[in-house]
Amino acid sequence: MPENLVVRVGVQAIVRSGDEVLLGLRHNTFGHGTWGLPGGLIETGETLLEASARELAEETGIRALRMRLACVTDPDARANYHMQIGLEVLEYEGQPRVLEPHRCTRWAFWPVTALPEPLFVGSHHVLARVQSGDLYAHDALGMLSRSRRLRL
Repeated sequence: MPENLVVRVGVQAIVRSGDEVLLGLRHNTFGHGTWGLPGGLIETGETLLEASARELAEETGIRALRMRLACVTDPDARANYHMQIGLEVLEYEGQPRVLEPHRCTRWAFWPVTALPEPLFVGSHHVLARVQSGDLYAHDALGMLSRSRRLRL
């Protein structure tokens, strides 16, 4: 890795409907024309759960009610040295809507076994873990709440 680069941490929300997963078609942003999970960077002072819930609500209007840590990926040079933390949304309210049309043109649920291509580089490794079922089996972070704070 080049010397002066900083590894950044992003969150990816894994929202399911049956055997399907929610993906958005990226537009006018890094990864234009690729399909990715809702997500983004963690802001200072946020927990992983708060960041993922915020990104999900900002991008789709979906309100996460219960989430858990699902996977952690290594930094990827193709993704500007971002590492991703996948958080599985176990319960939610609402239906996906395009709330940031300048960044995403549509949201759709796709069968886990038949994902669209190309996939966003930041979501690729998380989705590979979803497809293989290689997710953390226990509820490591519990319910979305302010009583359990994980500071970065």
